[in-house]
Amino acid sequence: MPKIVDHEKMKNIIAEATWKIISEKGIHHATSRTIAKEAGLSQGALRHYFSKQESLLAFAIELVKEKVLTRIKNLNARELAPQERIVEYLLELVPTDEQTLLEMEVWFAFVSYGKTQKGFDANYEDLQNAIKNCIMYLKNEGLLRTTDEEKEQEKLYAFMNGMALNLYLEPDKINRTRSKEMIQDYINWIIR
Repeated sequence: MPKIVDHEKMKNIIAEATWKIISEKGIHHATSRTIAKEAGLSQGALRHYFSKQESLLAFAIELVKEKVLTRIKNLNARELAPQERIVEYLLELVPTDEQTLLEMEVWFAFVSYGKTQKGFDANYEDLQNAIKNCIMYLKNEGLLRTTDEEKEQEKLYAFMNGMALNLYLEPDKINRTRSKEMIQDYINWIIR
């Protein structure tokens, strides 16, 4: 009887093996050989799922985004007040535990890689749009203090990037409660 393989699950396993290689050795060590070995596959089996290195890397970065989006969708299912919703939403964009630190580490590696590799784009416009959506949500709820939404988007984007980078560089400071307090303080500062 032939073995039934869940192809999506296997692609996720390969992507997560890619994350591990990137985290432990750097993105330039994320070769088909090292990834296949980490995933417990032959290089031929790996190529069955990803015929090109570029497609594997693109899938790996998309999986990071997908994991964040899944957490955000789960938030949307909860009944939260507007201010609390934004704080929880923004909290998903910074590393607050081992898993989200790994995702952030991989994200930063891909952003850096995209700046030097022609044709590879980590597309961090999604993050900019997420921040824009937060500001527009607060505006539509009548909570935003300023009328200069564009400037407020830039300030919140800079704050979130800085917070994410600080937590990434000093992982011993990762504390979900403290991170939430900082985001709450920032949001309290920009709302009525």
